[in-house]
Amino acid sequence: MVRKHLFVINPNSFRKSGSMDVFVNYVRDIFETQIKMNYDIRISRFPRHAIRIVRGYITQAGEDVIVRVYAVGGDGILFDCLNGLMGLPNAELASIPYGRGNDFIRSFGEGLFDLFRDVASMSCAPVVDTDVMHCGNMYSLLYCSIGIESDAAIRAKYMLGDVINHWPVFLRKSNFVFNMIIYICGFLAMFNRKVMNQEYTVDMDGRNFSGLYAIINMANSPCYGGDKNPVVTAMPNDGYLDVMFFKGITPIRGLGAIIPYLSGCAYKIPKEFFLKRAKTISIHSDKPLVVGIDGEMFFETNINVEVLSNAVKIVAPAGLEYKNKCKFYEFQQLSKKFTNK
Repeated sequence: MVRKHLFVINPNSFRKSGSMDVFVNYVRDIFETQIKMNYDIRISRFPRHAIRIVRGYITQAGEDVIVRVYAVGGDGILFDCLNGLMGLPNAELASIPYGRGNDFIRSFGEGLFDLFRDVASMSCAPVVDTDVMHCGNMYSLLYCSIGIESDAAIRAKYMLGDVINHWPVFLRKSNFVFNMIIYICGFLAMFNRKVMNQEYTVDMDGRNFSGLYAIINMANSPCYGGDKNPVVTAMPNDGYLDVMFFKGITPIRGLGAIIPYLSGCAYKIPKEFFLKRAKTISIHSDKPLVVGIDGEMFFETNINVEVLSNAVKIVAPAGLEYKNKCKFYEFQQLSKKFTNK
């Protein structure tokens, strides 16, 4: 079967002047002089642009052509490329990590970015069947979160304004500044009592979990925020959503609980957190919901999420497989252990 390779690049992911050109020349050198495969390069100029690029390219290629799509950047461009190819059986998806956040790749293990940047290896690497989260009208690989995390993210976006899309040089090079803004916004979000104790109507696989929550995190992957693993049991190929509930509490108690949560140790505070698994989940609130989906922000009043098993083929170099950081039953046993104390 004929195979084509489509590179979709987010230019904002390349912090140094001229570095994107270096990458483009690197790709051209490999495909034109070494492996001599059919390839194309496209630039994503604005959010959601890649959706149109990918879908149009694959549709035009025809059903008898396998198109391997390379999302070059971070999780944002990976999100767009995924939404562009969903439902097209002749598509494969590869992540080339050059963004500030490349959390999905961490599902395979830590310290693997160089392996995923090896374009020659990625061009002929095998694929692994991977679950996808269907969130309203969008698809995601990582998570769908509601509550203080999403509130903090939207605060950061407003605080930075247009700067978040047009970084000055010092911000492009400073993770410290970026992280400080996120932490400040997270602190402000935790002292918003309306968010810390928002009432949700929640249905999971026909079971009622309605109540007051600070966070509801529906995860397909354990990784988040560059170095965090909040829903540590999540696996991208087990056919389930792992859903972490952070109960509505006071801001002071919340400050003591958020660090264990982000580090994957929510089981140490079972009074504040509980974990469930589901195939589908529906959430409603009379107040507007700020919904974070793989780092992208949306406003909703209702959200319906379901897991689509083996819905996309992800390129995995060197035969990598997804790493299980903590099994679901192990998490439950640890929670019981700390409850008994």
